[in-house]
Amino acid sequence: MRRTILGICAGFLLLSGEALAGGKPGPVPHAKAATPAMWTIHGAQGTVYMLGSIHALPKNIKWQTPQLMTALNQADTFVFEVPMNAESRAKAVEYFRQNALLPRGLALPSMFDSEMRSDFRQVVMLTHADPSFVVYMRPWLAALVLEGAATGTDALYPAEGVDNKVYGMAKGRGVTQFRALERDEDQFRLFIKDGHEADEVADLRLVFKDILSNHGADGKPLLDAWVHGDTKAIARLVPENKATTAEFRKAWIEDRNRKWVPQIEAMLNEKHTFFVTVGAAHLVGKTGVPNLLRAAGYRVEGR
Repeated sequence: MRRTILGICAGFLLLSGEALAGGKPGPVPHAKAATPAMWTIHGAQGTVYMLGSIHALPKNIKWQTPQLMTALNQADTFVFEVPMNAESRAKAVEYFRQNALLPRGLALPSMFDSEMRSDFRQVVMLTHADPSFVVYMRPWLAALVLEGAATGTDALYPAEGVDNKVYGMAKGRGVTQFRALERDEDQFRLFIKDGHEADEVADLRLVFKDILSNHGADGKPLLDAWVHGDTKAIARLVPENKATTAEFRKAWIEDRNRKWVPQIEAMLNEKHTFFVTVGAAHLVGKTGVPNLLRAAGYRVEGR
């Protein structure tokens, strides 16, 4: 999901929730138990466990259920959307750095027509985002940051994200086999529109309209759906289903799912037990990975 890249944004720009939204983080609430949805696929030789991730979470969510931990401890190979090692993370930050900001002397509002300038002012007032940061961002990044400010991602921490936690637990067990379904730059290129700034601005316009029409509604319903393993609600609530073009939604979710399925099919023919952790949006709905595998004839257990 898009918070993966937003987490990289925060790490590079040193933007905390306080910097984005102008507030200070409150005290950590009491621990909240979660039962996220999981799937199991059995192949000719291998087994694949799949967990839908939220890439950034509050600090109080306890999602490590006994069933999940049993699967995690049985796995000998861990698979993520992108490489998780420190060297790859550093490369991702550098790639982000090269594509995050507008050329010197160019400000974001100069790319807007009068309607977008008015919407931008209203969005800043509604989200309390700091425009002194946003005006130097490329439109694709401004869209992510403002969407994050509007939906309350200042209370979510990438370090608490399921991907990072699973990776840390696997490393702690001494696991050495890690794989990735794609590269960081594959994800970034979908956002930066291969350098076509007019397309970035068009997407940013949609984000403005979505924020204003929803009055800055927070992301709590989506988090609650994930906590309760409610896959139907997740499919309905994922951010990719709004404030983006149909072309982007297809490219960001369905097309990537279809590219991942052959890789997972190959895993099922290996004598390994795999633990696959990808964004929850990729595992729900008719074109989610589990249903694509079912359609291909595999036995898939889970919601």
